[in-house]
Amino acid sequence: TPDKGVGKGASRVGTTMAKLGQGDERWIVSERSDGTNVHGWHWAEKDCLEWSRERLDEIFSDMTLLDEGNQWVRVEGLDACTGEAYVNMRKGKIIPGYELEVKLKWVGEIKDGDGNKVATVKGHIHVPYLADENADEDVEYKVLANFEGTAAAQERLRAAVHDKGKAQIRAGFAQFVKDMAAGGPNRDGASDKQADPAKMAAKRAAEQQKREAEDRKRKEEAAARAAEDRSGTRSLTVTETFYCSRRDMYECLTDANRIKAFTQADATFEKGPGGSFSLFGGSITGTNVELVPDEKIVQKWRFSNWTKGVFSDVTITIDERNAGSTTVKLRQTGVPEADDFGNQNVYEVTERGWRENVFRRIRMVFGFGV
Repeated sequence: TPDKGVGKGASRVGTTMAKLGQGDERWIVSERSDGTNVHGWHWAEKDCLEWSRERLDEIFSDMTLLDEGNQWVRVEGLDACTGEAYVNMRKGKIIPGYELEVKLKWVGEIKDGDGNKVATVKGHIHVPYLADENADEDVEYKVLANFEGTAAAQERLRAAVHDKGKAQIRAGFAQFVKDMAAGGPNRDGASDKQADPAKMAAKRAAEQQKREAEDRKRKEEAAARAAEDRSGTRSLTVTETFYCSRRDMYECLTDANRIKAFTQADATFEKGPGGSFSLFGGSITGTNVELVPDEKIVQKWRFSNWTKGVFSDVTITIDERNAGSTTVKLRQTGVPEADDFGNQNVYEVTERGWRENVFRRIRMVFGFGV
């Protein structure tokens, strides 16, 4: 019955207090058997990395930056996207988070009046940092490419990406940022689901296994270094990335003519197990132990001023994870502390030689680091 007299002129429509354990269903967030996050009430996080890759590829696939009859430049699509991306939702509020490194593939061509190719290009548009904290800023990117043709023609192709294409490229990334702010894969209103506890537990277990494996690797490397210290030798590791195919890099390291080109010195290289090699006019000599075309090089390797009979072991692996982007990892063990004349800087000279006199010169001479 109505409860009258509660305050001046006030009336309360007849209601009864809920019994213990009962309540107004409109205010209860039920646990759904299908896992649906009712009205977005619960905190939910969705991994959007794979969606981000698909969306970026969708935005940039076949994006024309220049088309002027005898010359054209276009973005082919996504080449690589690494990092993390997710969307948090709570009570209908969307909170995106992402830190990504993005590489787009681009190509271009210029022809003369007779239809002959004057210049061609194939490369990457590299965005080193695309993040939610910079969502209101224009994206910064670098243009990386392998050119063939005259310098003037190359500059026109590069300018098409740097200048004429800048607005389109930035607009494409702005669209991605807008889509993330709208909920990423849920931007069209698709209902989200709470994270599967079993999947989350499996993910945490996998991450823990990864950390334990990395810890074991660090301990093993430390033990190996300690053993080397006791034996009077050291090891070095050099990792470099080049914008070329794995075949190009393998040939640079095993073809005598290419070696002569970037070293500007006499060189010989006998391919096959047991074949000898000589670099920098005989300053470096050795024997090939294993050659796996386009993938791996294993050598017995020494400087001419090392003690007679002392060789180090060199292993070079070549990995083209993304088309046109090749990573070279060099591992050299058994590097002596001193040379035959008592100089104690053998390790430093060897490491600097690989970085400056081999890999840096390959970039400069063949244009693999443009």
